[in-house]
Amino acid sequence: MQLSYTLSYADWKAALRLNRRKKFFRRFNVLIWLMVAVVCLTIAFTFNIQSELFAQFFALGIASLVISITSPLARVYVDHRGYRRLFSPTRKDRNCYINMDDDRILSGLPGVSEEKYFWNAIVGFAQDKKMTLLYLDKDKFLLFPTYALSPEQRAELNDLVARYVVKRKP
Repeated sequence: MQLSYTLSYADWKAALRLNRRKKFFRRFNVLIWLMVAVVCLTIAFTFNIQSELFAQFFALGIASLVISITSPLARVYVDHRGYRRLFSPTRKDRNCYINMDDDRILSGLPGVSEEKYFWNAIVGFAQDKKMTLLYLDKDKFLLFPTYALSPEQRAELNDLVARYVVKRKP
């Protein structure tokens, strides 16, 4: 199976969203910090304002609130930086390819780089309507758009994954 595609920033975000969906803490990071902030600020204001506990809980509550606000902003920045780092700054086109057969997987950018992986290196698989991820490690994956696959290519991909990807913890 051979697939050539153009990787857009929306595709990159969809791949990261699919990757985050697998991890509880990443999904609820902001919510957890916000709950810690509310609890700490509530406890702080139930104590006397002159109390030492007020200062400690107030500081912890404010710090948790700042983390819950800056965490989504930092995620947007890191996601965008990760997308930019995929491609050379001088390269304007975002064309990529992936070639899979029974022996190996070739993935790369035409004229820039090519990576070769054998099927025993693939430790996991995730797919939705937008993106397909082949995991090389816990947080390292090959990605390509699912919507760019024809029905025949999807069937071939599912067959390859069923034959070669062994479920194991990365």
